[in-house]
Amino acid sequence: MARIILFFLCFLAVSASALDRFWDARYTFGPEFMVKDRFTVGAGFYTEYKADAALPVNIQIGVNDYWEVGGKIFFTSYNNLDDIYAHIDVGAKYRFQSNATLQMDILMGLNHDNGGGLSFTYNTLQTISKNFTALYEARLGLFNGIVSPDGWVKFSGAVIPQFRIGEPVRASIGLLTSGSVGEISRDFMLDLLPRLDVGILSYLTLSGEVAIGVLQSDNNDKVRLSIYVSCQI
Repeated sequence: MARIILFFLCFLAVSASALDRFWDARYTFGPEFMVKDRFTVGAGFYTEYKADAALPVNIQIGVNDYWEVGGKIFFTSYNNLDDIYAHIDVGAKYRFQSNATLQMDILMGLNHDNGGGLSFTYNTLQTISKNFTALYEARLGLFNGIVSPDGWVKFSGAVIPQFRIGEPVRASIGLLTSGSVGEISRDFMLDLLPRLDVGILSYLTLSGEVAIGVLQSDNNDKVRLSIYVSCQI
């Protein structure tokens, strides 16, 4: 039965792909569990159908075994570079259990009066075996930089099985859903997110991600390919 459902979702995904805008309202490059005592800088590039490109740059600082802080600035261009939108996100993550964290992010628009937002994230990492884990995420977003114009509040959830292939390679395929309360008929999305993280060096990681939107072609009409490089100092 599970194979039939997965096949059906993949079939629907052929004609439409996207990522919800709530996805980028965080200082990391997607969901991840806290790594103790690290200092990481990263940069990325992603492009979507009918959009030029986006360039995110971030920093993550492990303060101690329980706290992490970070920031990200990203620029998105539209209309052949005629319009460039800039956002900055600053946030903090607290590890309150060995396998669970809480995170808060503040999103601010820097130009074009493009609004801001506030988000809260709960993550838990379940270890199933030495090479297989599952990351679960639940999020709540507020204000017009995150929520649709006629919505009140936005919710998001994700399940991300992760497979370790040897020491340097991790593959995952996440299932993400999100929607705005008050405008759920127009702002609801379901996405599959295959991702590959490869440790090029002990301190350097290269990541690639594809967004595959499913179910609603009217608001999942973008194709998004992403690549990120992170350097641990």
